[in-house]
Amino acid sequence: MKRLTILISTLFFLPFQIANAQVGQAYYVQVSNPTALIQALDTLNDTQAGRSDNIDVRLEISVSNGTSAATHNIVVNGAAASDMDASRRANATSQDWADFISIVQDVAAPVAELVYVFMDVDNGKESIVTSPNSYNNYVHLQVSDVATYMEALEDLMAADTRNVYMHAYQVFGTGPNGANLTVVLSANTLEDLLAPTTGYEEFLQKTKDIRTPVSNGIYQTIRVWE
Repeated sequence: MKRLTILISTLFFLPFQIANAQVGQAYYVQVSNPTALIQALDTLNDTQAGRSDNIDVRLEISVSNGTSAATHNIVVNGAAASDMDASRRANATSQDWADFISIVQDVAAPVAELVYVFMDVDNGKESIVTSPNSYNNYVHLQVSDVATYMEALEDLMAADTRNVYMHAYQVFGTGPNGANLTVVLSANTLEDLLAPTTGYEEFLQKTKDIRTPVSNGIYQTIRVWE
């Protein structure tokens, strides 16, 4: 199966203990020509450089993201860090990859990026998100006591009755004062995503002294390469 690999950064560091976890990178970008970006991704996906059995890519468009200049989010998801490393090695000498980067530099400007690792904590509702144009709410946080926060988050997940898939990631490479944890809420529709959350007030009380919001954005999936 063809997979599209987008590793725009030249280097990134992943600690040894996450080597076998689900990992990826998110690229928040300001796109001047969305059609050209999609065409470049399609073209790369048809080449050897765009093929990997364990990596998929999602292109999302911003619905609401506060003061961020990002118009799109490119999410590259791998089964393990070794898959990402293998793609980087293959792309290092690929002319197809070089051609892709040349096009992207003309139509998109970087706003922010991060490396993420799945923390194996979710509410078990992944299967309910079936829409090809699903919505994702990314809540980026600085958390001073991760263990306590995750315990409270699991309580919230257990209490929440919405048709929303909630999952958590440890994040790296966010820069000074950047997030170290991201909670993602995924749903088929905005109505589902924005429905009232059971147990949220109690969750806020439990975590008010150990979390600092960094950013919060809602994006809608427009294309997936898998």
